[in-house]
Amino acid sequence: MRNCRTAFHCCIALLLSTQTAHAKKPKPTDRGASPGGEPPPGIIGDPSVVPPSDPLAISSEMRERIGSDWDGRPAGPLEDKLHRNYFPYYEERRADYRLRLLPPFYLEHTRGSPHVPSVGRYNAATQTDRESLFGLVYYQRRSARYDSDVLFPLAWRFRRDDDHTLLIGPYLHREAPGKNDNWLFPLAFTGSRPDGGYLHIPLLLTFSQHDEKSAFALVGPYFRKRVGQDVDLGVAPFFFHGESVTTAGTNKSYTIVPPLAFYHRESELEGISTTVAGPVVVEQTPKRSIFDVAPLFFHISGRPEDSGVRESHTTLAPLFHYGYSPTQRLLVTPLFMFRQTPTVNTTITPFFTHSTTRNGATQLNVVGPGVPLFFHFRDRDIDLSRWGLMPLAYHSTSPTHNDWWTPLFARFEDRGISTTTWVFPSIVRQTSTEGSSTDVYPLFFSGSDKKDKHLVVAPFVWEFESPKSHTTIAAPLFWRFADKTDESVTQVAGNTLYMSKRVAGGTDWQFHFLPLFSYGKNPEGHWWNVLFGLTGFERAGAYSRTKIFWIPFQTSGPSATQVAAVKPQ
Repeated sequence: MRNCRTAFHCCIALLLSTQTAHAKKPKPTDRGASPGGEPPPGIIGDPSVVPPSDPLAISSEMRERIGSDWDGRPAGPLEDKLHRNYFPYYEERRADYRLRLLPPFYLEHTRGSPHVPSVGRYNAATQTDRESLFGLVYYQRRSARYDSDVLFPLAWRFRRDDDHTLLIGPYLHREAPGKNDNWLFPLAFTGSRPDGGYLHIPLLLTFSQHDEKSAFALVGPYFRKRVGQDVDLGVAPFFFHGESVTTAGTNKSYTIVPPLAFYHRESELEGISTTVAGPVVVEQTPKRSIFDVAPLFFHISGRPEDSGVRESHTTLAPLFHYGYSPTQRLLVTPLFMFRQTPTVNTTITPFFTHSTTRNGATQLNVVGPGVPLFFHFRDRDIDLSRWGLMPLAYHSTSPTHNDWWTPLFARFEDRGISTTTWVFPSIVRQTSTEGSSTDVYPLFFSGSDKKDKHLVVAPFVWEFESPKSHTTIAAPLFWRFADKTDESVTQVAGNTLYMSKRVAGGTDWQFHFLPLFSYGKNPEGHWWNVLFGLTGFERAGAYSRTKIFWIPFQTSGPSATQVAAVKPQ
């Protein structure tokens, strides 16, 4: 890649010099030239381009943009002649390259030897790169960007530009612009950065790090965490506290002390403050103040001076509860409950209950409910009335229904639509605009629904009829299945079988007195069999056939093949 860039820059320089050589100079007689042959002021003369002193030089911004595989080290030797010496150690040189070797005591490799003159971008005075190894235990390197000293395995020193690292046994020290680290394995680790730093002491359970945006510290059970302006700290598991700032610039905080069952939370933006100390709960909101001593005492009061309403609710369990607001009042004791709103008035006692709603449009009276004996409910808006003498009778009536119920008889009516009557223990009679039914559970079922009918006398008689079929079963002797779409019938009565169906030209039917005799007839002829063909006869038009000992013999008419060819399908 380096050779490609060199050729590219040489081509650019050659192109610029060619343009300079062929640039047209103005003649003395050209219009606008002065008598002395010089162009007048303001007129551009002979263009000239000066080639760059270093065609390969590029700016740092350009190098970051296009990248480069050049690592700053000098190029390979420019001459082919190799020089060698063998005393007092082996040495070879070629241009700026040099190797000295006296194994196993000494080894040296040098690039950019100072005795070689500078070539191109390379400056021998500043680009010398020397690596040496002494006695297989000490390694040394010196260059413009990198330095190394390694006394294996005791000490290590490295430099890369302005970044220095020193490692001696378990101790490490690093220095760089705006940075430093000091480590003593495995006891302590500390360091700093331009925007923060860290400190870790594992044996003391101490860990700390921070930067401009966040910080965290842990010292045994104590911890502190910061993210922006949000801070959380505590001593686990005894104490926890946190503070934060919302986007609106208001504060939020919380405090928890688990051993004391203490909790406190506060939000400046919402105007909410909550404190829990054992059974005591205190809370302030913009609308209400709350004070509770669980599980016995509870109190809520409004704050009309802020944005709340004038209200108060107090409970002393299990003795009483009393509350009021601009729209309702409520009083509850073990003996009674009273509730009043602009439209509702309710009183409940173990022996009597009275309630009205919708400004008296509805009214409920109950003798009970501890022992519910009698109740009456009335809704004047919809003309609904219900009463009950439990468990003896119940009645409900309105313009749409009329229902009665007793332990022995019940009747439910949707006016003009349906009626259901129940008689103890299991007789149900239903009528509607679509049909009716009578059921005596679990033996008798009879009814009709639109075009369907059914009759069941379990487990003997089953009859179902619809516009397409009719099924009758009188088990176990009689079975009849009729399909009204093709007028087909299949009937079994004892040991007789009858089947018929509609065909072209008439009806095809057959009767079997099993197993003795069978007879059938269709529009083309008839047939009969004794003992399933021990003897029998069949006629179809001019064709006839006789069976003797189950063997058929044609007695008249065309052959069976011809009959099959002309027989209608």
